[in-house]
Amino acid sequence: MVRVDEKVTVAVDKNGSPIGFAWRDCNYLVSDTPVRWFARREWWVEAARVQRGIGSGILEVEMWRLMAADNVAKRKHQYELVHFTLENAWRLVRVYD
Repeated sequence: MVRVDEKVTVAVDKNGSPIGFAWRDCNYLVSDTPVRWFARREWWVEAARVQRGIGSGILEVEMWRLMAADNVAKRKHQYELVHFTLENAWRLVRVYD
């Protein structure tokens, strides 16, 4: 497993599930049904303080684990993406060999 923390552009289906993403000048196509869960945002790293009473959107992030293959070598790997729903921003956080 390799930890990564890089912005990615993600294409989603009508239900909001990732179907592909672009990372490091390469496109990846999701091959299996992604797994979704929620995790605590590392707010203590991102900001000095989180305002009280703001809600779960600040403290929780949507996580996705998926199998995908790149469009060049066609090698399939497992990836973990985090989706910051309030900003609609995606980051690749882990790659599994």
